[in-house]
Amino acid sequence: MLALDTKKIESCTVLIVDDDNISRTVISTILSDLCHCVTVANAQDALTYCEQHSPDLMVIDVNMPEMNGLNLCKSIKHNEKLDDIPLIFITGNVSKESQIQCWESGGNDFVSKPVVAQTLIHRVRNHLLSKLRMDALVELTFHDSLTGLLNRNYLTQEYPKLARQLLRSQQRLGVILFDVDNFKQYNDQYGHLAGDQCLQRVANILQKHARRSRDAMIRFGGEEFLAILPDTDMHIARCIAQAIVDDVNKAGIPHKNTDFGRITVSAGAVSTRSFNQDNLDEILELADVNLYEAKMNGKNRVVCK
Repeated sequence: MLALDTKKIESCTVLIVDDDNISRTVISTILSDLCHCVTVANAQDALTYCEQHSPDLMVIDVNMPEMNGLNLCKSIKHNEKLDDIPLIFITGNVSKESQIQCWESGGNDFVSKPVVAQTLIHRVRNHLLSKLRMDALVELTFHDSLTGLLNRNYLTQEYPKLARQLLRSQQRLGVILFDVDNFKQYNDQYGHLAGDQCLQRVANILQKHARRSRDAMIRFGGEEFLAILPDTDMHIARCIAQAIVDDVNKAGIPHKNTDFGRITVSAGAVSTRSFNQDNLDEILELADVNLYEAKMNGKNRVVCK
């Protein structure tokens, strides 16, 4: 059986949403030995918290003023950033109709009132374990095992969603393709273990420049890396590409078989509004043309046009 590296339940955050202060305190006390609990008194505060912190699980009272628990659940499930959060309802109404409403709103489970402590603990524990295993599988699926950056599976899965978001908001997309210069000669000179360590250091530099939540740094293949930068015009794309090229150069990773005496990267950058969820290959081809020109013009540089 595959052993997955997951975080501990004790480090998970459970958001408790209930307009009644006593109920919030009781549920928080019941779960306090299992996980970290955060409480809020209404649905709007819950949505605000989720946008900022994204809890591992939510325990929600069905009957709340203004926005009730069912509508809160629907809002969570319609948000692409939050729709994987497990939701457990607390309800005093366990009729067939009430149960159907819980399932149809997107809830994962419910616990009836009065709450039995051990039932709530076991339900929360089981859903957290499932969530942690799924998170670990996503990590394996969408991250490169050597560098920790995102991989091409992520690009295939997420680019269509990103394209739709940018088209709706009429924003540009910046794309930068990087290639480590003379990397084959580096492997030949220093060995493949040193080559792996070199790629890890370059990846760390790229990741430091992913400063916004939607910026994605991807190991594209071998010694090639890709930056996907939403809402980024040509000037900003060029600046980010140049900063990464400069930082790799400043890292001073020795490389005898190059004119620079150190590891460098070349970059081809583009920024476009002419994209849709199906034409990523065309955009990458434009970035690749610019990368090729950077290589032909001496390497360790950016071409952006």
